[in-house]
Amino acid sequence: MDSMANDGWYVLKTKPRQEDRALENLARQGFNSFGPKLAVERILRGKRTVRTEPMFPGYIFVQSDELATQFYKLRSTYGVHSVVRFGDRIPKLPQSWIDSIRGMEASAETQAPEVGDQVEITEGPFKGFLAKVVALDGESRCFVLLEWMQKEVKASMSYSELQIQ
Repeated sequence: MDSMANDGWYVLKTKPRQEDRALENLARQGFNSFGPKLAVERILRGKRTVRTEPMFPGYIFVQSDELATQFYKLRSTYGVHSVVRFGDRIPKLPQSWIDSIRGMEASAETQAPEVGDQVEITEGPFKGFLAKVVALDGESRCFVLLEWMQKEVKASMSYSELQIQ
C-alpha cells in the first residue's frame, strides 16, 4: 500500500446518518475533514420547509498526510464505517476536486419558485416562454400557466427548467 504515503484527500464511508458525528470526532482528533451539505426544500404536510442535507449521504472527505500511519485511527473513529478503497488501492482526491465540490455547495443554493411567481422556461420545447407558477407539485416540480397559440396552457415543469424573473 505505498499509495497511502502521499498527502491528499480521501473518502470515508460513514455509518448511516452519522456524517456530522464523524466530522465532529475527526475534528477533535485534529483532522481536516469536509462533509458538503445542501439546503433542500421539501414539502411536508403541504408546507415548504428548508432542510440541510448531506450532498453525498453516507460519505465525507478527510485530508491526511500520513494515511499509512493514520488508517486505523480514521477507520475506528466514531461515526466512520470505513475508508473507501478498491481492493488494496485507496483512491486519493486532488485538492482541485475538493475546491470544486465546495464551489458546488455554495452555488447550489437555488431558490424554488413560489405560487404566483413569473418565470422564464429555460429548457425544452417552450424555452424562452414566460409563464406564471400556479401550483407546486411535490419537491422539485410545479405547474405553470403559459400562453401558447393564443391559449393559456397548464404544464408541469421541473424547477431546474425555470428561472425566476
